Amino acid sequence: MKPKDLNDLLAPISPVHEGINSYGLGCSVTSKKAVTAEALRKFAAELMLTVIQSCVEFGAKDIGHIKAFIDHDTGFLHANTVGDPADVTVEGRDGQPLYSFNLVINSVLYGLGKEAVKDITERSLKSVLAKFGMKKKPYPKQQPEMK
Repeated sequence: MKPKDLNDLLAPISPVHEGINSYGLGCSVTSKKAVTAEALRKFAAELMLTVIQSCVEFGAKDIGHIKAFIDHDTGFLHANTVGDPADVTVEGRDGQPLYSFNLVINSVLYGLGKEAVKDITERSLKSVLAKFGMKKKPYPKQQPEMK
């Protein structure tokens, strides 16, 4: 396959897709108070609702998909929405109360530029973290493999 052929595969199939932008972020989240499974589910749902609200305020034409993955030592949750607050779902395996977890958020929006999608995702996370008394930290550095 020639490089030009590869570029043709990566090009939007339809001009409609040209207005779609996405942003993803990953971080660790910490809390001074133990976070119960119920509180973690509320956090995930609130994050989805806050992103939806921000999308509407910024003038997004459509929400393609907003998804959050939360994993920790004793459980895993995923939350998602395609824009309707009534259809926000939070599913997965609850775990023991925790003080930290890893979070990945993916936002796919139509009708907003890349910077707006990034701004919406980051502002929404910052707002919900503050509401729940949590802090964002970078992922821990990977330890080199032992030889």
